[in-house]
Amino acid sequence: MLDHTADIGFEIGAPTLEALFDEARRALLVAVFERSPEKGATERPARLRALDLETLLVRWINELVFFIQSDGFVPVGADIRIQETGGEGFSLEACLAGAPLDLEVYGWQGEIKSATFHGLEVTHGSEGWWAQVILDV
Repeated sequence: MLDHTADIGFEIGAPTLEALFDEARRALLVAVFERSPEKGATERPARLRALDLETLLVRWINELVFFIQSDGFVPVGADIRIQETGGEGFSLEACLAGAPLDLEVYGWQGEIKSATFHGLEVTHGSEGWWAQVILDV
């Protein structure tokens, strides 16, 4: 976790782009809950598009925030596929496994307004993918 005034952030790394986006899902759950659920019986699809990976990551996190805070669906697992769509950017398709939101059991730590573009980075190097994300709380 990164300290940031009035916001919280995280740095994540992974060997593949799909694993990086799944790490973002996990980091979001750490930010939202003291104890997130480990299993989920409900499945839900997610489909997103963006011109670049930074925008796709912000949209992904914000979609997960919406699922948690508006739909009461906690995404505890994800099977993610990301593809480059030629000149149209990137697409993400995911099948999410989720559990019902239970604020008391999971230890709700507070609402997330959204992922932001402030300080946002997505990079690829010899050791895999890395990202930094700031969440507006």
